[in-house]
Amino acid sequence: MTCATGRPGNTSDVRPSPSSRLLRHGFRALARARSARALHPRGDVWAGTVLRHGLSPVTGVPWIDTPGRDSALVRLSRGAGLPSPWPDVLGLALRVRSPGGDPWDLLLSTTLGRRLPWPRRAADRGVHSSIAAFRAPVGPLLVGARFRGGRFLLAVAAPRGPWRPFADLVLDERVDVDVTFEPVLNPPAGLVVPERWRRLREPAYAGSRAGRSSV
Repeated sequence: MTCATGRPGNTSDVRPSPSSRLLRHGFRALARARSARALHPRGDVWAGTVLRHGLSPVTGVPWIDTPGRDSALVRLSRGAGLPSPWPDVLGLALRVRSPGGDPWDLLLSTTLGRRLPWPRRAADRGVHSSIAAFRAPVGPLLVGARFRGGRFLLAVAAPRGPWRPFADLVLDERVDVDVTFEPVLNPPAGLVVPERWRRLREPAYAGSRAGRSSV
């Protein structure tokens, strides 16, 4: 199906499977018990700036390929909610706006390599990765971030290729806002969430939202 933006949508008319219902109920119960998100329950939100310098050879994703500047919201969080300085799988959620004003969301987590979620003590250690590769015009693409020189360097990579930096993410100031990121529903145009990954994450996010709203 096609959504209003003209790119493939991330919704489905298929009836939820038993595993999807189980995920939804489990994440709803956890969110309700925590009175917060089931995972990454608490975090710091920052106003930031994405400074895109472009990429060549191009990926076919305009936001990645073309130079530009975006205002951003960034949430830095701890996956299990463990207190610092305990290691935890750290999250970096990023929101920018499309040219039409729609939200574009990415969620990156600390990993060992590119695919295995891995606990770290601080966000300036190791790589944050999308873990799953998006479907892009040039083929599968991972999105990643690494802290360098007081800012995050954003990059993309084919599953077996080198990281290719395309932007700097600067955290400007901490802000007191409550924002819900939707990386499954709102990826940047040209990056399509794989169906099997969507089937795993969509019911988890839906359950977490439902658990929070029922508190």
